[in-house]
Amino acid sequence: MKSTEFCARPRYAEPMPYDALVERLTAGLDPVSVSAFPDGSVDDYYRLRDGEASVASREAFASAIRAGRDSFVLDHVATDAGGQSVNAARQAAALGDDVTLAGHLDHAIFDSEFDFETVSMGTPARVRVHCFDADDVMFVEESADLESWSFADLQGALGDRLEPFLTADALCCTNWASVPGLESALRDVAARAPDGGVFCVDPGPITASQASDLLDALARLEPSYDVALSVNEAEARHLAEGVGHDGDPSDAGALDAIRQAASAAGVVVHGVDVATAVTPSGQVSVPTLDTPRALTETGAGDRFTAGFARSLAAGWDWDVAAAMGNACAGHYVAGDGTGTPTSLREHVLATRP
Repeated sequence: MKSTEFCARPRYAEPMPYDALVERLTAGLDPVSVSAFPDGSVDDYYRLRDGEASVASREAFASAIRAGRDSFVLDHVATDAGGQSVNAARQAAALGDDVTLAGHLDHAIFDSEFDFETVSMGTPARVRVHCFDADDVMFVEESADLESWSFADLQGALGDRLEPFLTADALCCTNWASVPGLESALRDVAARAPDGGVFCVDPGPITASQASDLLDALARLEPSYDVALSVNEAEARHLAEGVGHDGDPSDAGALDAIRQAASAAGVVVHGVDVATAVTPSGQVSVPTLDTPRALTETGAGDRFTAGFARSLAAGWDWDVAAAMGNACAGHYVAGDGTGTPTSLREHVLATRP
């Protein structure tokens, strides 16, 4: 997976990524097997109100606090099954893939939610999402089961299905930042030396101090998987700081340093304006779709990760896989839910750059 030469020049493959994506969505997707683990949450969405006026931004909220306001009204909007692995599994299933979710799903909201295989390893977290016009804020009530989770829990929940789970075409591992047991769990996975496919990690809101432990754990997986890191701009910045760079998420050299530290096949940053991927062959950049924001962006990055990972597992080039991730995220941000091949095709045709 490592290369002796890295080309930092952005490139596009021919045809352009969204052209190629529309062709694939029109022709129909060949299903792949996708596994996702280990989190889960019950997500309550709220709008914040100051008297009769909506508090539309973080800045407005901060200004009201500084002005001495100490009471706000919460308007409940919706409750949904959440968690990064849950969202990724929902997206892969909507694309027609063969999905297995091992999460923390012990709550009634998960009982009849999914039409794919699930196993539960305990109680989910509780998340209160405060929706602002540009950038949500989440308040998390952590789950004791998630805090104490280990590889033994995954093994116990799956039983004789563990090996197929670990050797899926795409394995989505999420929320490193909030699941302390993932570091040792990845070491346990590496010790089993599975003959795996794409191992795509979306670490969640990781800090620079957590970066070296994550990258070291991922490097152990390299003989068994094609490791891919899927991060947002803030997460890329913290990982870059962890490998000694200034944290600029658009710096191809910093992203390649992250890739090399993880012995990864590549790193993709799903940014607001562009998705940027760095592999040993160089850098590719795919502009995001022109999508108006509806209720929330929470969960869009998880859908990017699923669309991206399953596309890599299907053998697609990195730029087309990134275009698929952008389409899945944009479709969700627009308020149209989790995209199917048909709805994603229409969304891309309507919003492509």
